[in-house]
Amino acid sequence: MAAVDSKVSSIAAEGEIVVSFANVRANLPGAGWMQPLRAEALARVMRDGLPHKRLESWKYTDFRGKYAGGLAIAAGVEHSGERLFDVLKCHRVEINGGRTVSVPAAASCQDGLEILNLAEVLAMPSLWLRQWLQPGELVMENLNLAFANGGVLIRVGRGVKVDRPVVLRSFLSEAGTAAHTRAVVALEEGAELTLIEVDDGCVERQSLSTAVTSFDLEPGARLRHLRMSAREGAHLVMRQDFVELERDASFESVIMSSGAAMVRQQVHARLAGSGASFDLACAYAAGDGQHTDYTLEVVHEAAHTTSRILAKGVASGNGRGVVQGKVIVRPEAQKSDSHQMSRALLLSPGAEIDQKPELEIFADDVKCGHGATIGSLDANQLFYLQSRGIPEQEARGMLVSAFMGEIAQRLPAGYRDEVEHWLACRMKGLAL
Repeated sequence: MAAVDSKVSSIAAEGEIVVSFANVRANLPGAGWMQPLRAEALARVMRDGLPHKRLESWKYTDFRGKYAGGLAIAAGVEHSGERLFDVLKCHRVEINGGRTVSVPAAASCQDGLEILNLAEVLAMPSLWLRQWLQPGELVMENLNLAFANGGVLIRVGRGVKVDRPVVLRSFLSEAGTAAHTRAVVALEEGAELTLIEVDDGCVERQSLSTAVTSFDLEPGARLRHLRMSAREGAHLVMRQDFVELERDASFESVIMSSGAAMVRQQVHARLAGSGASFDLACAYAAGDGQHTDYTLEVVHEAAHTTSRILAKGVASGNGRGVVQGKVIVRPEAQKSDSHQMSRALLLSPGAEIDQKPELEIFADDVKCGHGATIGSLDANQLFYLQSRGIPEQEARGMLVSAFMGEIAQRLPAGYRDEVEHWLACRMKGLAL
């Protein structure tokens, strides 16, 4: 009976999605060429249904069971107060309620750097942009394409090294709403860029945000990337990244997540050129009533490519953390070098950690490995700190922060302190 009820509620939720699309499609950005793509994407969502735990890649994260439906499209509300990286010298992009409200003026950007409001770009029949705006095989990707009404296009010209980071902040604080954004980050040959993304906002009633980002790095390009998913409350956050790396391109990313009811960050990386390098470090803190899922897939398609995945997380209360890392090495990807490691701490009996590393190797001259560990706080270390006069709760917070500190240490000194402070605050709350 429970399975029947779940199926009925899912059908109702998907029906609401169709009605919502009919109500807003006329106001979605994009010239006529986008309308058939949006319609096809929605048709695929209806064909496949919302993702649920009977799907292998979603077995630990039941989005269908969590999604309540009945969400209106967010409008964006005024927000003031302290924000992460407010004082950092950068090129700043602001997205509110799924709509891009500000991008840097062209005159303020150095030569070779373009930062454009995606809604304005979609108004033009941009043939070169269409490759990133096609219906795909993933349900949440198609849902995003159908409804996307905001986002940004960042393009760095050949050989340009951008001297200041780009900070892309997405804010959502309207309960009972949905926001869908899309971004394209394209680096031409030899270009370099630092991109910082911050998801922010708090709601008391369920909201949904989906975001799809396409990273396209041409030969020799280098991208340094930081994402902080700092949304709190009843947020459902669904993110998907598609990373394409050509010859000698380098993608270095740090992703941190804590606070939302459900976060799923899915990364698909394709190492298509010899010498391409992919390095991802991710951290999560899942407190009571929170669920964080990192589902990662890296495909080595060329020889002499390198990938590294490091995941560290903590769970307390009835919080749950999930890390699924899959590396595929194609037959032509000889001399590939890949390693993934996932480490986690359980801070209470009701918490849960699920780790699933996978390797599919079709080449015979490679170096690949993986590892996974789950443990609790070391009683001897805790006793040592208490014996030095440190209260138990403070000692627990120190140990948890030290465990997670390896991730923050990967960041440049220019903004590491702010990230470490945010992370310490989250760890202190979990350790109680």
